[in-house]
Amino acid sequence: MAEFERFIIDNAEADIPRLLLSCKDWPERKNLAISTIEARKKLRRKVPEWYSCPSLVYPSALSAEQCSSSATARYKASVARSIAGGGKIADLTGGIGIDSWAFAELFGEVLYNERESSLADAARQNFRTLGVGNIKVSSVDVTPLSLGNVLDGFDPDLVFIDPARRSSDGRKVFLLEDCSPDVLKLLPGLLLRCRHLLLKLSPMADIAMAVERLDRAWEEYLEKTSGTGWNGNWVREVHVVSSGGECKELLVWMDREWNGPYSLICNEDGSILTFSQDEVRKAVPSLPESDYAGFLFEPGKSLTKAGVFNALCGRFGLVKLGRSTHLYTSDAGMPSVQTLDNLRPFGKLFEVRKVLPMNKASFKEVRQSWPHSEVSARNIPLSSDELRSKLGVSSGEDAHIFGARVELPFAAGNYLFVCSRI
Repeated sequence: MAEFERFIIDNAEADIPRLLLSCKDWPERKNLAISTIEARKKLRRKVPEWYSCPSLVYPSALSAEQCSSSATARYKASVARSIAGGGKIADLTGGIGIDSWAFAELFGEVLYNERESSLADAARQNFRTLGVGNIKVSSVDVTPLSLGNVLDGFDPDLVFIDPARRSSDGRKVFLLEDCSPDVLKLLPGLLLRCRHLLLKLSPMADIAMAVERLDRAWEEYLEKTSGTGWNGNWVREVHVVSSGGECKELLVWMDREWNGPYSLICNEDGSILTFSQDEVRKAVPSLPESDYAGFLFEPGKSLTKAGVFNALCGRFGLVKLGRSTHLYTSDAGMPSVQTLDNLRPFGKLFEVRKVLPMNKASFKEVRQSWPHSEVSARNIPLSSDELRSKLGVSSGEDAHIFGARVELPFAAGNYLFVCSRI
């Protein structure tokens, strides 16, 4: 085994500052060894397939922190395959190479491009070590002027781009024009060369704003060059990808030959719900007839980010506690087992043990009966921590207490729901 690989294995769990002070026998590429050890710690759970191969090298620990997990990378690859078949795909912002590696499993040819030459050199070596032979590696800073040089001779069926979401001083950014490269400036050149574009956005991005601005960028180009394109809609799908209780990615598919509304695809740990714009636009909230609630459904992160709150009522026969209270129940008692099973992958289900008006007497009852409980505030003038303080409870498993505003036919008020997780 090579000296470098042995050093990485022997120090896989080492604390880097202590290692720097204590170690005297560093391999020849000391800085690469440090970044590789740091990166592998970040990849242990995100990309176990790469972590299990200690001969891979990583010149940047930050790139490992920002890369896709193997699960989200493979989801992107499956989306790309469904769009463009298994021909050619160009990944113009390759980074550490996880996405290109996943694309290579489903596409015949992959172009990996990364502007940082050290990352591109490492990716070339790592792909070879992993036995992946259908990836072409290049290192070009993608701009409107250099785009032709990157794509000429490759002719991709789909272009994937994941712009860096950090400014030059390291701050996180969310607006498209603040990311690097600026997709809005690249968009005309990309869609002229390839019908399909798959774009990864920050999970913090505003979906409606991003879609409008992407459509507008292509529309303005068409109006300027051909006098066509008024009020066009080229965003075809938006995928909201959540895992482990966090929204991880937004994926936007643009299709040069599309001109209709986009669909919202919510992926919660691999379970999928699809909503049309027509369904979302026409949906109205169903509100409760009484303060009775046998159960509560708390939507997961993908549904929350997608903003399909009213559509859930019609889709699953639920009622919202209030127009802006995104907790759901049923006026007809506990729903069927099938409905519960359909909801379970997309959020949390709770059995309601007691409903109390939000007042001092109820605070005292909760404190005495369920002193160790989790607390969540929904659409009331208190944060979850403030409500916990008023209740006087500590974290624990006695119950989950929701403080929520409820809109009833005869009145609106704030209530406490004492729940157990189903």
